[in-house]
Amino acid sequence: MHVAIIGAGALGRVYGVHLVDGGERVTFVVRAARVAETSPFVIQRKNGDRRRRELVAPIRSAHVPADADLVLLTIRVDQLDDGIERLVKAAPPVPLVSLTPLLPNTLERVSGWVDGRALVGMPTLAASAREDGVDDYWAFRASPSLFEAGPPEVARLVAALCRSGIPARLSSDVRARNPATTMAFFPISVAVSRAGGIERLLEDPELCRLGARAARETYALARQIGPIDAAAALALRTVTPGTLRAAFTLLTRLLPRATRFVDDHFGDKLGQQHRCLGAEILELGSAHGVPLPSLAALLAQ
Repeated sequence: MHVAIIGAGALGRVYGVHLVDGGERVTFVVRAARVAETSPFVIQRKNGDRRRRELVAPIRSAHVPADADLVLLTIRVDQLDDGIERLVKAAPPVPLVSLTPLLPNTLERVSGWVDGRALVGMPTLAASAREDGVDDYWAFRASPSLFEAGPPEVARLVAALCRSGIPARLSSDVRARNPATTMAFFPISVAVSRAGGIERLLEDPELCRLGARAARETYALARQIGPIDAAAALALRTVTPGTLRAAFTLLTRLLPRATRFVDDHFGDKLGQQHRCLGAEILELGSAHGVPLPSLAALLAQ
């Protein structure tokens, strides 16, 4: 199977290298200025087997190849501009699986680009680029990446990931689960980003309080959109500045590398994505009759 991955950031590179290891052909669709690059893609797992993998000569293209069997979307939601729309519309009529966090309105827009062939994926691995060109990532068997069941190409994608060591499975409810989970945890990621990292957030009681209030608000909205894991639902329903501080303090002590990942991942680079997602969440809150004043205040900071 030939998989075209739109986006060659850390997430796209980790999934792409694993798909190649799983026996599939992969083309990374990148900006025209990057097509001529020849650097390898190197990924390093930070848990489990801690294996280092290298794709010596990744195939880069400015367009989705005509013989692609499936398109995997791995860019940020704020990058879904007119150029990406033209790129996707010019692709062959194959399934498009989005690992980009698409809320309902944006999913409808993207699905329109491909005549309804858009499917939802929910990446649960965490990937972060290092300055030396290596991508660190964490993948957990207890939390596999979820992919919406559909055409046989999606099942082949899941099988290839599993063969190469990425836990993944088909899911019947991921189309609703993914946006609900994104919305529920959104205020926490915004609070970390606004503070400039976990440690600074813990030193800002007012921002902690605002983030906790916003998380309770978005949890109420998320429940109307789709299911959320029971443990996460309990934590979000009862989140307070104290529980938030306790959770992040424990994370910092037990998994310092994961803490650094959170600081890097939810830093300034996600600012524009936060604005896009936040605007849509506020629209959804209005449409569903769920007030989100604390979220609005958090986004306004």
